Parts: sequence; C-alpha cells; structure tokens
Amino acid sequence: MKTQINEMRIQTFLNALGSNSPAPGGGAAAGLSGALGAALGKMVAELTVGKQKYAAFSDHAQAVSDRLSLLMDRFALLADADAAAYSGYMDALALPKETEAQKTERRAALQEAVHRATDVPCRVIEACGETVDLLASLHRCSNPTCAGDLAAGAAEIETAAKIAWLNVLANLPYFSDRTEAERIQADFRAMLSDLCGRCGALYREIASSLEAK
Repeated sequence: MKTQINEMRIQTFLNALGSNSPAPGGGAAAGLSGALGAALGKMVAELTVGKQKYAAFSDHAQAVSDRLSLLMDRFALLADADAAAYSGYMDALALPKETEAQKTERRAALQEAVHRATDVPCRVIEACGETVDLLASLHRCSNPTCAGDLAAGAAEIETAAKIAWLNVLANLPYFSDRTEAERIQADFRAMLSDLCGRCGALYREIASSLEAK
C-alpha cells in the first residue's frame, strides 16, 4: 500500500478494509485491535499519573504509560507490515516460471514471502503478551473509575491475538520445512492459550466487580 495504515484517517482505513482489495485485511485489523488495547491501557495510566488520590500508583502508572506508547507504535507498524507482507507474497507469486532456474527462484521467493507473512502475526501475538502484562499490572494499581476501560483493553488485546493466530495458521501449510512449521504452531498455540487466559481473567474479574456495584 502506498499510504501507511498508521497515517490513515479511521474512515479511510475502514473503507480500505471493507473494499474488494485483500489488503489491508485481518492482519491489519489485528494490529489496529492491538493498538486500541494498548491505547486504552495508556489512558488508564494517564488518568492515574499526577492524581493526589492515587499518588502511590503514579510512578508505576507513568512507567506503564511509556511502555504502552511504544507498543501502540509497534502495533501500528505491524499493521503496515502485514499489508506489505501480503504484497510481497503476491509479487513472488507473479514471478515467471518458464525455466527451471525461474521456478527455483520463484520457489525461494515464495518461501521467503510466506515466512515474512507468518512472522508478522507472530510478532503481533508477542506484543499482545507484553501488553496484557502491563494492563494486568494496572489493575488495582490505577484510577478505579477506569476499570472498565482496562477490561476493554484486555478484550481488544485478546481479539488482536486471536486474529493474528488465524493468519499464522493460514500461512504455515505453505512452509517447505514442516519441522519448522510444527514448531511455530506449537510455540504460538501455547503462547496464545496463556495470553487469552490472562486477558479473559482480567476481563471477568473487572466485569464481575462492576456487576456487583
């Protein structure tokens, strides 16, 4: 894409996502969901920093806010990287395959492209793991009036990770190295399960406390 996703207006991004172009697609949506989750956590932190009532949490909230800012940027860049990875795969697919040399070059290019297209959602899942750790660290250590936003952030992060996982699964069958594909699937399946468990636990705890009020 000529226009970077992280420079688009929201409506422009939505129009691109809803168009008949396959990119941006689910991978870009995963990046956006991750960025939204990090931003919600940052908001909770910022509404804690400098408040006399929550002075005991201020330093921690500031440190978390700073880290979430970096994660917001990382998610946005990963959204762009996903769209670029798809374009790279399509470019490799279009390479000539008339001679044996061309076929060999094309196969190598396709493997490189599919590895890149798999690496991006893997990085999204890793970033989601970092983010939910930070969100959980704010629970009961931040402005309690924003607890619902913290739970919303956890829901966004879980969504981002689940979408990214679908992209990993879609790409792994095209790996020529089946051992590597199986390792990636096992590693990130475990990572996703743990991550979703933490997101769900944080969401349920906060939702239950809000219901009890």
